[in-house]
Amino acid sequence: MKTIEEIINNEEQQVNESLLYDEMIQKLQEAKENNVPIDEGILGAVTGGLLGTTVGPKLMQAVCKALGVDVKGSFGSLLTSKLVMGAVGTSMGWRL
Repeated sequence: MKTIEEIINNEEQQVNESLLYDEMIQKLQEAKENNVPIDEGILGAVTGGLLGTTVGPKLMQAVCKALGVDVKGSFGSLLTSKLVMGAVGTSMGWRL
């Protein structure tokens, strides 16, 4: 698994969803084998953040269109930002 420094210094800024999924499954299997309790809030936050980052901007473009908000304007850009949608997904996943 990569360290935070490796991820930050990585020049390629694309998220590899299949790699993240495989690493998450591997960590869950290791936790199960070692009888380590799993905090579902963290898993929900990670899953929500990933879904918010990948699916959120397209979903919010549809919401902007329905509300009549210009997607290329400042408010529309904020609503469709991957960073904002990742944060919203993380927050929702943590609470659920």
